[in-house]
Amino acid sequence: VVPSNKIYSCGVSVDGTWQRRGYSSLNGCTTIISIDTGKVLDAEIMSHYCRTCKTNDNVRYKNKENHEYSNYVGSSGNMEPVGVYRMFERSKRLRKLQYSQYYGDGDSKGFEEVKNIYGNNTVEKLTCIGHVQKRVGSRLRKLKKNEKGLGGKGKLTNCRITMELHFEAMLGTW
Repeated sequence: VVPSNKIYSCGVSVDGTWQRRGYSSLNGCTTIISIDTGKVLDAEIMSHYCRTCKTNDNVRYKNKENHEYSNYVGSSGNMEPVGVYRMFERSKRLRKLQYSQYYGDGDSKGFEEVKNIYGNNTVEKLTCIGHVQKRVGSRLRKLKKNEKGLGGKGKLTNCRITMELHFEAMLGTW
């Protein structure tokens, strides 16, 4: 079989998760999932933390560039865009894929890093319905909890919110 040099274009869902909420996490992970297959295409795990430096409070360890676990230097809030950039940057070389559609959670920091990675405006930003469902669901549940008269028997319940969101997603009315 002759290896193909063809680069395939595909849409991907991009998201990140962190050890701790906010901008103080030492560890984070960003993932890219294929919209077509639902399979994880790539993941980037990042860490500020180096166990060797922490346990050996010694200058000879702290000055080393090659730390045991630490692979990220910078603010915790910038981990996601850096992780997204790293995965997009290696997509053609390692996977023969060009991620042309970016389905994200509304946080444009990751998208801003990669929108021109293959040339001018070669990556299109689209909204992922799953992320919209999550945001709307969270806000509805908070509203139900804080506003008297919205929740209770025969009114808005968590189960009802979930069912409505799934129904709206199936209809594609968003």
